[in-house]
This record gives sequence, structure tokens and C-alpha cells, in this order.
Amino acid sequence: MSDFDIRGMLYTFDQLSDAYLRDEVEKALLHREDVVPHLIKIIETVADNPLLYSLEQRNAHVYAAPLLAYFEETAAHRPLISAFSIPEEQLVDIWGDMTTEILPTFLYRTCGGSLEAIKALICNRTLDQFVRCAGMEALSYEVAFRPERRDEVVRFFQGLFTGEEAEHGTIYWANLAATLCDVHPGESMEILRRAYEAGLIQKEFISLEIIEMINTMNFEKTMERLRGWVTSRMPADVHAYISWFAEFHQDELEQRSPATQGKGKKKKGPDKPAKKSGKKKKRG
Repeated sequence: MSDFDIRGMLYTFDQLSDAYLRDEVEKALLHREDVVPHLIKIIETVADNPLLYSLEQRNAHVYAAPLLAYFEETAAHRPLISAFSIPEEQLVDIWGDMTTEILPTFLYRTCGGSLEAIKALICNRTLDQFVRCAGMEALSYEVAFRPERRDEVVRFFQGLFTGEEAEHGTIYWANLAATLCDVHPGESMEILRRAYEAGLIQKEFISLEIIEMINTMNFEKTMERLRGWVTSRMPADVHAYISWFAEFHQDELEQRSPATQGKGKKKKGPDKPAKKSGKKKKRG
């Protein structure tokens, strides 16, 4: 694929549109090695100057991030983390609901089995709490497909209940509790009960009664349920994968974690307004 063709494709990606660019995505799929460095550069541009990227109303990141995740491109892992570590105003404007809906998949599919950068993201108090929560969910994805790493992930989550990782009563704690439930609370029950007593967890998000009920569930069934839910978050067809989250020609699809189905949409607490759609639309 010539440099001219790549520039043309990226220019088309960058234009705000309600149409899904299927032909351009097909070209990217056919020329992975040629386009990957350019896709990573787009993500790095978001991280380096998010305010300018937002003001210019650019849109290429909507295609670059999911393509890199689909390719399972490990070189994109840290650039993606940096691109979601931007100030909240630009985070909402550029990424919208992609932070809560799709970032876990981006993190999981590009990590190459290394969880250290995701753990660091979760521990970083300077970041948006929904980005940190997406990191938690990404670790649950790793457990879903590699259950032998569950003990490692659970120990990490347990170690976060210091009371110092975030402000009391924020969604961070409730999401941490819900994610532990996704991988089965089991050996974490005493820690979860103490967190409730300390006022860390919002009962409006997930109550202690719900956690106690989940704890009675069969462990193998819980893990099977988690795998099914995670699989549903990552459609096998790349076009379905990209157009699903970007909401091209479809209504918003609400997906809920196993621990919060029927309890309100995961990752959006009662004190947080819903963010804009992940797919940017033309502004007047």
C-alpha cells in the first residue's frame, strides 16, 4: 500500500461522519504492517496534544484504537494508556463513552499478557476514575480467558482496599467491589464487608446483600458467566466490532457486567452524568 493511499485513508478516517467507512477498514485489514505505525501515531497525537486534537474535531482515533486492539498490537498498549490519561474535559470530548464501554477491551487485547501497565493505571490517583475502572475490568477479562491468573488479580484487587486509593464513596470502590464479584468474591468477602463498614462502597451501585448473594453462587458457573459476557464485548467480526461501539446506524447498546446486570449500568455511578457517545457527531 503506497504512502499516498495510506494518507488518503487516514484523511477519510479523520472526517466526522455518521457513515461507517467499511471500505477503508477493509484496506487497513489487508495492509496491517503498513498502517499500524500510522495508527499508533494517531493515538500518540491524542496523548501529546489532546486539546488541539479536540479543537480540530478530528475523528481518526475512532478507527485507530479499535483496529490496533483488533490486531492485538502490543506496541499500542502504552500509547493507548497515555491517550486515555488526558484531562477529563478532553477525555470526554475525544473518547466519550468509549472510556467505559470499550477501553477495557483495548487494554486487554494490546497488553500481550503483561498486566503491569494496567495495574499502574488503576493505582494512578491522578487519572479519571472511569479510566481506572476500565483497567479493573480489563484485568477481569484476563481472568476470564486465563483463569490461572485469577489469584494474582484477586490479590492485587484486595491490596487496593486501603482507603487511600480514591476518595471515599466514589465509583472507584463500588467498581472494585463489582469487579471482584465478576471473578467471584469468595476469599475477598471479609475485605468487602470491612469496606462497607468503612463507608468506601456506594450501596446504591452494588449492595452488600447482592455481593453476599453472588458469593453463594457456584464458582465454575460464575467463571462461565464471566467468559460469556466478556466474549460478547468483543465481536469476532471486525466490522461488527468497530461499528458496534461507534454506534454507526444503530441504537446505543447497553452491556452490563455479570455482577451488575439488572442493577444499573456498570461504570456510571449515580453522581456522574452520562458521557457523550463514543462516536463523535458533527457540531453546529
